[in-house]
Amino acid sequence: MRVSLQDCQAIDVHAHPYIAYSEPFTADEFVRKLSLAVIPNQIPENYQRVAKQPYPGSNMWVQILIQRLAKYFSCEPTLEAVVEQRNARALDFKKYTRELFQDANITGIVGDFGYPQPPLLKPEYADLCGARIWEIYRIEPVMVRLSEECQTFEEFQEQYRSDLAKELKKAGVVGLKSIIAYRSGLEIAPMNEQLAAEEYAEFRANTRETAKSFRDYCLHVAMEECTSSDKVMHIHTGVGDGEVVLPKASPSFLLEMLRDEKYQDTKVHLVHGGYPWVEEAAFIVSILPNVYMDISLQNPFSGHGVKRILSQVFEFAPFDKVMYGSDAFTVPEMNWLGVHLFKECFEEVLTSWVESDYMDAETARVIGEMVLFRNFENIYQKYLKGAIG
Repeated sequence: MRVSLQDCQAIDVHAHPYIAYSEPFTADEFVRKLSLAVIPNQIPENYQRVAKQPYPGSNMWVQILIQRLAKYFSCEPTLEAVVEQRNARALDFKKYTRELFQDANITGIVGDFGYPQPPLLKPEYADLCGARIWEIYRIEPVMVRLSEECQTFEEFQEQYRSDLAKELKKAGVVGLKSIIAYRSGLEIAPMNEQLAAEEYAEFRANTRETAKSFRDYCLHVAMEECTSSDKVMHIHTGVGDGEVVLPKASPSFLLEMLRDEKYQDTKVHLVHGGYPWVEEAAFIVSILPNVYMDISLQNPFSGHGVKRILSQVFEFAPFDKVMYGSDAFTVPEMNWLGVHLFKECFEEVLTSWVESDYMDAETARVIGEMVLFRNFENIYQKYLKGAIG
């Protein structure tokens, strides 16, 4: 009766590129690479660890990664032993990365090349991991770059729209992305060109300023361009690193904008599925026909919480509205564990549905395939041929 997803391919609909690291990591450096924290963990001087005590700064997702990598490497399940093994294998970083991707059966990635900056190149990342690569084009670096080039709002306005339209015409670019949740929050006001113009000087002086009317205006322009090009608007929702405007990061704040009649045909992708407000995201995708969600970041970074989250998401979300993702951003181990932890947890959820007589095992297996890759292929079918790799 147990549902298995082990042989399924996975298309990761939200991840970031990274470079090949030529130098080995210390245990401390590896934990820092795995952390979402902006401020690195500060270990007190003369910190005393007892036997079997997890490394300072590590949490449940790091613990699971160590345990799973230890099995993969056939070594002791300690951070030090795992790091020693991965450093030896990662001397040939491309070979190591490709082996991890093949072991997890990752066949494609939708990459946010807006992080890190300056941006990495799609062909190089495709060559590193051996998977097909599509791109979402992040609007905030464009806003920053053009604010340095354009003296007036009128000039910025023209160049900004032109830049987005040009990028959306490129093969392999499946849509735009905004991280407005990190800067001014997701409570988006109606488009107001006058107020945006008034805040342009403030934004030019400090591109990290809230400048809410200006940022809201830029998001509206991006929504309009995605609408006219029939591509997808990705919006960061929920938690992220420590800079997020947490009180205004719930996807529920987007409802008013998403209900606007002019965006009724706009495809919107709620990145990170609003975690921890996953129920809100699930409800939104259940009532708005062109809005979708992924479970990146909450998978794998909530660790054992992935099982609970998957069960919660499908309390409301239609099976064809949810996509697999990882939000991997520094090392390939993130991509790798994302798939394995997702499959492990979703198998348990799907099996419980079969045991409860909600569906048969074949239907449960198909639902797993839908989230892992079929939903992406259906939602993004017009753009699949533009992949690199």
